[in-house]
Amino acid sequence: MTNRALLLIGSPKGLEASLSSRYARAIGARLERNGWAVESLHVHRAIEAGDDLVARTAVELVLLVAPLYVDSLPAPVIDAFERMAAGRAGREETTAPRLAALVHCGFVEPKQNETAIEICRQFAGASGFEWFGALALGGGGIPSRRVTRALDEAGDALAKGFPIPPETRRRAERPIMPRLLYILGGNLMWRRSAKRSGLSKEDLLAAPYVD
Repeated sequence: MTNRALLLIGSPKGLEASLSSRYARAIGARLERNGWAVESLHVHRAIEAGDDLVARTAVELVLLVAPLYVDSLPAPVIDAFERMAAGRAGREETTAPRLAALVHCGFVEPKQNETAIEICRQFAGASGFEWFGALALGGGGIPSRRVTRALDEAGDALAKGFPIPPETRRRAERPIMPRLLYILGGNLMWRRSAKRSGLSKEDLLAAPYVD
């Protein structure tokens, strides 16, 4: 019997253009290479359509891939978690489905994702899923060989029935660049954006509500 995986895409940008979808496809490709059947589901659209998420998650593995929103997960993802928790309450299963997560953010420090990942872990425990670990990625999708390797390693581990290895997570969480370089680059981006909008450096430094 073929193992099945459901990739839950938690980005509002959907299945086509989002960074979440790109990360999910990378891990999904490793699963497929190992003989898994893989399906992707956009959480926002599923909520709007009233999909039966409990039935959709009746697979061997569920992988949530989502961006960080204000130190948490996007609201539709939280909504989906609440619906699944309510729908799975009291269910008796011989084998618990596995849940893994990948949370990414634009900050240079992937540790910013820790609260969102803990939400996923708590949800797994409360909803009858077996927690299979997580990846936390920072840097807003800047490509790196280290991230590509982490995605491949995570996909291979999940395909073989193992949680995401802690060493893979630690490797993926190393900052992609020095903090000072990130700050300098961010400031340059904002100044260029302000200039295109006709604003000056003084406009950026304005504090109109400070006495």
